[in-house]
Amino acid sequence: MAEQTFTEFFNTHRNDFDAVIFDVDGTLSIGKVPVPGAKELLDELNSSNFPYLLLTNDACNSVEQKAAYLNAAGIPVAKGHVLSAGNALKLWAKDNYRGGKFFQLGKLGIPSFADAAGIPVTTIPAECGKCSGVICGEGAYDWQPAIEAVFNLLIKHPEYPLVTCNPDSYWASMRIQGWGIGAGAVTRFICQVLADAGKKVIPTYLGKPYAPIYKCTSPFLKELFPDKNFSDPSRLIMVGDSLDSDIAGANANGITSALVMTGITTEEILNAAPDHKRPDHIFHSV
Repeated sequence: MAEQTFTEFFNTHRNDFDAVIFDVDGTLSIGKVPVPGAKELLDELNSSNFPYLLLTNDACNSVEQKAAYLNAAGIPVAKGHVLSAGNALKLWAKDNYRGGKFFQLGKLGIPSFADAAGIPVTTIPAECGKCSGVICGEGAYDWQPAIEAVFNLLIKHPEYPLVTCNPDSYWASMRIQGWGIGAGAVTRFICQVLADAGKKVIPTYLGKPYAPIYKCTSPFLKELFPDKNFSDPSRLIMVGDSLDSDIAGANANGITSALVMTGITTEEILNAAPDHKRPDHIFHSV
């Protein structure tokens, strides 16, 4: 395992980058506990006004909620520095939403990412049959009736959109001590059961490593730091704990990738990783 921290690396390579993009869960925090060094690093970035943002697949919490949780846990996130996969729902809706109510699995933050995208939703399984699409949120909810309602809708209408903000299968939970099951896992379960029934449904994923969230990244940074230039993706560095989302997504979008070994990636997973999931840098922590 690499002995150097990201902070040690960044202190000597700051001029190589225009901005730092952090994953949150497993990178800056483990559940509700800050990763050692996270507070000090963000304090320094805030005080020096160095461009950064937190890029999270967590769409269960609004960006306001996420920032509040992190600050309460002792991670000093400046206002407006959180960009969620849920924000990409607005981008998706602009080109793809054709009207009608969608059925929402789980939660999509307060305020709601669906509301921000202009998509009316219901979470009542009995109303799912009258919906024209599905948004897979996350968090704690009564899975069985919700999943069965979605299955029965999509088996009749496999052409309807199945949109999932968070593609992750699992993550370091802030709700329980241990790992939480992600919306991506729920979506893939639904698609597999539909396939067993002879129906092919191709979901749309918005979060890392998929393109929609990265299409939001440079404009988001430019809004935060209007006097800076973020046109060269190689001068952005993505720091995260997941090969599947953080590293693969950064690599696919030309962003410098940095893996920290504080989250879901083990030595075995790293050693077996294919080339497109291999990080440019490896650190034992931030």
